[in-house]
Amino acid sequence: MIDSAQTEMAQGKGIALEQISSVNDNMSRSHYHEYFELYFLDSGSRHQQLNGVAFDNIPGDIMLFAPLVMHHSYSDKDAPFSRVVIYFTPEMISDPVLLAAAKEGSGLYRPDPHLLHWIRRTIFDMLEEKDNSEEYHDTYLRSLLNLLLLKVLRTRHEKGSTQNKNRMQKIMAYIHSNYANPLSLPALASHFYISEYYMCREFRKATGRTIIQYIQQTRIMNAQRLFMETDLNVTQVSEQTGFASLTHFNRIFQQITGETPSAYRKHARELHKSSS
Repeated sequence: MIDSAQTEMAQGKGIALEQISSVNDNMSRSHYHEYFELYFLDSGSRHQQLNGVAFDNIPGDIMLFAPLVMHHSYSDKDAPFSRVVIYFTPEMISDPVLLAAAKEGSGLYRPDPHLLHWIRRTIFDMLEEKDNSEEYHDTYLRSLLNLLLLKVLRTRHEKGSTQNKNRMQKIMAYIHSNYANPLSLPALASHFYISEYYMCREFRKATGRTIIQYIQQTRIMNAQRLFMETDLNVTQVSEQTGFASLTHFNRIFQQITGETPSAYRKHARELHKSSS
């Protein structure tokens, strides 16, 4: 299914949202993007994975994904659903405290019925506003977004890092903690006291990708963070994200992101200057 809101974000919008009703619209693997995603399930059922951790969504549930967080959604066979996604850049969050909370707040939010009524009304107010060309359109959308995010973050929620600690998720957590160090399949299997064949088979079954692919994507995700948050050059970033050679880093970075590390670093620096 074409996500027109993602297309709008790629074209430079600060906020984009879309409602979709569908069935059997399943992602085959996790992805990430450089902006926030707020996912509201309006009806039906849906499953989500956040950094490899599974969540079962019911109507009214909200999933928040911070930038560069691995996630994907899927449903049981022939299970219809309706959802609204709101994408927004960090610059759309007006308060630094709220921004910091949002960056640390990836996970499941399940508001009580009274708050859910307000949240749903606000989300659909934003949907109505998105095609409005009247004066103060951008300010209105941004104001609603900030109030919505504040309300959501104040609800009780479950973070992915505390749920379903099975063996494959422990392997994922280990990769996230050790991506800067040399990682090999035999060493991982030995560390977790399982056979290499079993580990590779079960990991692919749980995540839809190989362990090598997961390691590479984790390293590139952290390389992107370093380009956005530091002044390190390409060689330094390559070394700090676990790549044995600059050539390999350049090839994998372009394969995953679609652009060279140098081009991405230049783009990240320009965004940093424009937002400062």
